[in-house]
Amino acid sequence: MRSVDRPADVLAGVVEALPAGIFALDASGRFILWNAAAERLTGWAAADVVGHDVSGSTLDVRTADRILDELREGRAFSGRLPASTATGRSVYFRAAPGPGGTIVGLLRDVVDTGAEDEAFALLDALWETAPVGLAYFDIGGRYRRVNGAVLDMDGGSADDRIGRTLEEVHGPTGAAMAEGLIATLADGRTRTDVPVQGRLWHGRGPEQDWRVNYYAVRSPDGTIVGGGVVITDATAAERNRRELAAVAAEREHALNRYQSLVEATSAAVWIRDADGSASSDAPALRAITGQTAAEYMGWGFADAVHPDHRDGLRRAWRAAAAAELAGVFTRVYRLRTAAGEYRWFRTRAVPVHAGGRVVEWVGTETDIDDAMRSRERLDVLAEATYAMKAALDPEGELAALAEAVVPAFADLCRVYLFDPGPQRSRAVSGRRSVTRVARWMRHPPANGERFAFRDSHPIARSMRTGTPMLVPITTDTMQEWGAGGEQVRWGREIGANSMLVAPIESRGEVVAALLLMSCRDRARYTEDDLAFVRELAERASIAFDTAITFQQSRRVSVALQSAMLATPPAHPGVEIEARYLPAAAELQIGGDWYDAFPLPGGGLAVGVGDVVGHDLPAAATMGQLRSMLRGLAHDSSSEGGDATPSAVVARLDRVACGLAVTAFTTLIYGTLTRCGERTLFRWSNAGHPAPVLVVPGAAPRLLRGADVVLGVDPEAGRHDREVELPPGSTLLLYTDGLMERRDDPDDRAAAELLELVRSGVDLPLPAFCDHLVRGSSADTGDDIAVLAVRVDA
Repeated sequence: MRSVDRPADVLAGVVEALPAGIFALDASGRFILWNAAAERLTGWAAADVVGHDVSGSTLDVRTADRILDELREGRAFSGRLPASTATGRSVYFRAAPGPGGTIVGLLRDVVDTGAEDEAFALLDALWETAPVGLAYFDIGGRYRRVNGAVLDMDGGSADDRIGRTLEEVHGPTGAAMAEGLIATLADGRTRTDVPVQGRLWHGRGPEQDWRVNYYAVRSPDGTIVGGGVVITDATAAERNRRELAAVAAEREHALNRYQSLVEATSAAVWIRDADGSASSDAPALRAITGQTAAEYMGWGFADAVHPDHRDGLRRAWRAAAAAELAGVFTRVYRLRTAAGEYRWFRTRAVPVHAGGRVVEWVGTETDIDDAMRSRERLDVLAEATYAMKAALDPEGELAALAEAVVPAFADLCRVYLFDPGPQRSRAVSGRRSVTRVARWMRHPPANGERFAFRDSHPIARSMRTGTPMLVPITTDTMQEWGAGGEQVRWGREIGANSMLVAPIESRGEVVAALLLMSCRDRARYTEDDLAFVRELAERASIAFDTAITFQQSRRVSVALQSAMLATPPAHPGVEIEARYLPAAAELQIGGDWYDAFPLPGGGLAVGVGDVVGHDLPAAATMGQLRSMLRGLAHDSSSEGGDATPSAVVARLDRVACGLAVTAFTTLIYGTLTRCGERTLFRWSNAGHPAPVLVVPGAAPRLLRGADVVLGVDPEAGRHDREVELPPGSTLLLYTDGLMERRDDPDDRAAAELLELVRSGVDLPLPAFCDHLVRGSSADTGDDIAVLAVRVDA
């Protein structure tokens, strides 16, 4: 045996000669020892191992790091190499922390590995095929192994988990799931069937429910080295449980609600057979209708329903009884009460099923008369207000009011117009303006158009006091008013029971009275109805005032129009026609105008303009501009100055702006003059639609070219344009109301106007103008002014 000088060399030789594989790593994880036995067991030469990181070996990086982490924390580690060795042997190793941060380990060859391989295979098979999720965590709560059931249940892969904590992998839900694991690793107690709910993968996963069991894993000496977790997916079971609980709660709520309904309306609860007839008494309902038990049975209960609703109720019951899937039965109708009056009721019934069919109905009757009459009053008020606004004269508005209230609110409506001026006695007189009655009612006895009521009559009292009145009608009260025998008999015939009277005022004076009457089975009027008729009369008063104001405006507008839009004058060599259609047809006035007048020297001036607006102010502005244009044109031609159309229009613009007459007006102004045998048309256009010229034998064309509108820039330059009008030619001037459309994306208006002109130009000139106005496709509702000039052939 060769001697050695140093003990370290002796120790190295011993290690090299040992029959077991020995290895060591320094603190950084590099191999510093790999003896000959290790080379034989693995087939890996020391030169290929020593000096290399453990992560650079055949172990994968994650496994190598996990083993190093365990060893650096002071725990031994053992296992089987996960990669095949070069020798093909099954090599097991055990490693433990060494001095100075080093790691030393032992490799060994197990000759009889069959039993161990079988045991490992069995355990692996049980782990991977378990029907529940299995996971193993180290003492730090990090994943070390998961089975396929966990991946199937919660998604992801093993690599997404190994070496990370539950919270790192899954966020808040993982933290909730880790609470039981951390507690088990701390105290070693088993925790079973712990519920956890949430979304994994930091909230990106679906909403799930789990049942989790936690177990401590111990080393042979009893030290807790990790934790096992068994997980089952309870999502479906929890959803079913919640749905069943919700159904049970809903049924309980429905039962409680129905019980409350029965208790709250027990005075009018009834039971009917499957076909809707009654074989069980309903004392609560009979207390409302006043029927006896015999009268109520079968279909007798329907005899208390108003005749207008009775047949419909029976048809509805037959339809409900014949339906395969019977639902809630609801019907609204008028029901005769024990007092003999009809009131609105709602019946509501639910079917009772047995053996898949309806065996009976349980229902209630609810008095909704107040709500129905309130809605009826609102509907009538809205309709009457709309109808009055649509009328254009005072009596027309009152007639519209009467049409709205009969028969919806009253069986008779009369409007009495009082004589103007002070009444000479306490009696009142005037004429009957409007009378409307229900279809079934015979008109009141004829007593002429005029009326005169004594001071005790409700009409006279309401007129004197200026307040509405609710008046019960009896034979005695009618006689007190001075009604004759024929009127009293008529009142009894129609079953008049009450009436409402309200004054209609205009400018502080009572000018008319409104009378509404309730008859037959219509409910008597109430204080609520009196409040309604007060509001109705106030609205009628406003409408009356508005109509009077409108009529006054109309008279003014007609006079203004007649003065400004006169018939064009006759002129040698040409025929002239004009038409005007205002936007506000009721006023017959607007901002468009046409004009034609002779000039000194024999020429003819023509013009068409358009002032913004469709009311009296627009018409007034139009009148001023028309007069100013006439004066300027005539003056320019008389003085021998610049009478060209452009000069006249420029002067008009400066004067109109200086006097603040207009802010925006379009105008086309021109002159027709004879030059030998030729007729020339010279014009200036201030932002107006282009004229149309039709020469015999040619298609209509637009005479384009325009300058700025009036009222914008009085110093802007103006230009003249000139064209010859051959014999038989037709020249058309018009406003934009003839051609404009609200929606014209393809700009077809001009082309359609030319086609309209072409299709009618052969007509006589008056018929041609009518053809243009009637055939226009414009839809803006704007004024239309047309001026056509035809040169003699």
